[in-house]
Amino acid sequence: MKFYLLLSILTIISTGICSCQPKTLKIVYSSYQDDPPTELDKAQIYRLRKQAVNADFNIIKLNNLDDHTKDSISLREIFEPVNGIYNYFQFISTFKGRALVFPGDDLKDSVKTFHDILIVKTNSENVIIDAFQYTLEWGEKPCKYDLYRGSISNISLIDNMDINILKFERTEFWNIKDKFLMDKGTIKLK
Repeated sequence: MKFYLLLSILTIISTGICSCQPKTLKIVYSSYQDDPPTELDKAQIYRLRKQAVNADFNIIKLNNLDDHTKDSISLREIFEPVNGIYNYFQFISTFKGRALVFPGDDLKDSVKTFHDILIVKTNSENVIIDAFQYTLEWGEKPCKYDLYRGSISNISLIDNMDINILKFERTEFWNIKDKFLMDKGTIKLK
């Protein structure tokens, strides 16, 4: 009888210890498909590229974007998921846009292909908690100037969602007229 009591107590203790262990980040979907760009001045399409559970954003790196080397590999790493307790979604939009044009440059040569990255964090019911958007080819310092953060939460992430619903605001801005993301786009979960 004492043996069974001791075994029961040990089982309860070990179950408690195991259930307190943090769950590990798990990538549940990943796609590296390269999409054709949307045309100049057309609404962008943000396609799902990565989905993870038990994840979070690396807020320290996102808040210190300018402390990292400016190349596409290290920038993409900043937007990768880290261990956490949320659902993580990463979307990429490939689009044609205008690069910076200097006096004397031909305007038609300014049309380039760009990639916006959008990361969204949700709870287990897919209610949005946080979101960031950034143009990976942003070429000017401070890099953080082009980082936008969603200013609205408590709405569900759904297929065909308009990104304007998230009310993206620059994390740094110098002019109140340039504070909000003006791009048009749609989130595609499928």
